[in-house]
This record gives sequence, C-alpha cells and structure tokens, in this order.
Amino acid sequence: MKKNIVVFDGYCVMCSKYVVWLTKRNKIKNIYFTHFESTFIRHNYPEMKLGNTVFVINENEEILVRSKAIKHCINQTDTNFILRFIFNMIPTFVLDFFYLLISKSRYKIFGKKHTCSYPNQLISERILN
Repeated sequence: MKKNIVVFDGYCVMCSKYVVWLTKRNKIKNIYFTHFESTFIRHNYPEMKLGNTVFVINENEEILVRSKAIKHCINQTDTNFILRFIFNMIPTFVLDFFYLLISKSRYKIFGKKHTCSYPNQLISERILN
C-alpha cells in the first residue's frame, strides 16, 4: 500500500484537530503524518517550509497544497459520500480563497501551541518523524 503523507503545522491547534479528524476517518490507514520541523521533511523535502498551507505528498510523490491537499485527504476517508461529492464539486479557486482567509488568521482564531508537536490522539505508527 502506498502512503499519503500530510505535512501540517505542528504549532496550529486547528491543524492538529484536522489531523485527528483524518486519523479517525481514514479506515484504510494509508495517510501518515509529519510536521515541517520533522527529520523526515528535513532529509527528504528540505525545500518544504512552514507557510499558510498544508502539504500532502500523495502516493505518486506529487506535492499537493491548499484545497487540493484537503480534497485528496477527504477522498481517502469514510466521510459521507454526498458530502465528499459536494466538496469535490466546488471549484478549487473558490476553496483556495476561503482556505487562504482562514490559514492567514488560524493562530488568532484557533490558537497556537508553544512547541511544534503531534496531537496526543495520533497513533504512533502513522507518524513519520
């Protein structure tokens, strides 16, 4: 089975909650997680830096960002088919607009952790350090 790797902001409370949400709904367990400060990223993707986006490295080694990354992950979950269909029908540029609005103010709205870390609920086998 090929991996999908979610690279998230380990300081962001909202991002951590998204990671927990994905973990619970990814029944086929093909999504793995790492953050921007991990050894995995430093050694394999040194050009990847923390910004206002989540990155997903899909099973074909393509790097997806913003709403394309979110759509890809949602399609790997057991989320309601109708909700997935509706979400996938919304044009990427529309979703990216809202994504950027939220991502720029995520610390103010949801809070920021003092250290870059993985959520406690994350299963260690799914973490790429």
